[in-house]
Amino acid sequence: MRKLRLIVICALAACLLFSVIALDFPDAVPGFSSPKTPEVYLLYASSGSLPQLLNTGQIDAFLIWEPIVSNAELSGIGKRIAVPADLPPPGKWNDAAINVMVLRKDTIEEYPDTAALLSALTIAAINRTNEDPALAENISAAWVFGNAPILTPVGSLEPLTVEQRSFENMAFTATAVPVESGVVASVAASVPGASYNPVSMVDKSVAERGLAFLNGSAVPEIPKKVPTIGLGYLPSSDNYAPVYVMVKDSQYFCDKYNFCLVPNSPSASRPVACTLMYNNTPVAHVNLIPGQSGGGIMTTIGQQALQGAYLGSVPAELQMSLGNPSVIVQSINTGGSGLVVSPGAPCNNWQEFVAWAKVRSAAGRPVVIATVQSSIQEDMVREACSYENITVKFYGTNFTTNSA
Repeated sequence: MRKLRLIVICALAACLLFSVIALDFPDAVPGFSSPKTPEVYLLYASSGSLPQLLNTGQIDAFLIWEPIVSNAELSGIGKRIAVPADLPPPGKWNDAAINVMVLRKDTIEEYPDTAALLSALTIAAINRTNEDPALAENISAAWVFGNAPILTPVGSLEPLTVEQRSFENMAFTATAVPVESGVVASVAASVPGASYNPVSMVDKSVAERGLAFLNGSAVPEIPKKVPTIGLGYLPSSDNYAPVYVMVKDSQYFCDKYNFCLVPNSPSASRPVACTLMYNNTPVAHVNLIPGQSGGGIMTTIGQQALQGAYLGSVPAELQMSLGNPSVIVQSINTGGSGLVVSPGAPCNNWQEFVAWAKVRSAAGRPVVIATVQSSIQEDMVREACSYENITVKFYGTNFTTNSA
């Protein structure tokens, strides 16, 4: 009996020793495999559907632009835990051009001073927005939301309240530079004939000429034939607040610079038909065309139905890499996005989010992050997770973003 007990004790001791070795030196134990790389799921969705998806528990987080972020915060649907500057790689997104002004190359070539005037007005409107944010908040609130209260799943919000919160998360500038996009580089590498060179996609000469008009060192040449120029934009985003200010506060620019973009119907909440004026003379008929997505707008530009746009830098660069005959003239803003999680999520910043994602992954329930496809926000999700050694898989598949 004693001999049997001794055998049992020795066996238990051996098992315990084996367990200790396995925990401390997992690679040294035959048959032991290290925990797999943490994973998150990436879900593509329309920007407007993200708060509802979060509110109903179908996703755990979303990364999107303003004012959707502030709307979700103020309605209690979610909490913002990070903005672009908080996301790795460190410093990449701090001053990155998030939204840009794009024009077709042939439009610039045929009407160089008209293009430069549009750039000059955009720069002036950015300055006006920064000088009088309260004015810009009121104009943006009416343009993006209208005057009625915003209905949310948990109540209603005043448009101006949302805009005041949103403006805290945006920085408007005409001098930011687009950063290298992993999304664009990946697509360009997989498409025969595509080419991605971010530097070649920016034409600084248009903005430089526009600055000369602003400071009075040059006078624009009026075209003999007044062209019609269509400019696309996303009316659901207040990242384009300077554009709204440029139109709704047109008299300010007429008085100060002697050129302006005058709406043909000033009382319209979202004017479409406008006239570019210089010294009380029409320079161009400009139509502001609302769009549903940056990619769709760029496609329309490629089909010559639009001559330019205000849109996200990534969809602009993506289509240019595929041959769209356009260039980036200047930036509109930096920031203006946010990572939002449900109110009960156990994280309040990026590092806590990473820890949460790893715990969820280890438990077999990866965090689901939603964003808009081919946006700079998708770039942010993919690069931030990659930096943290978290694998991003497309929701509902076994494909990782690296194999897309």
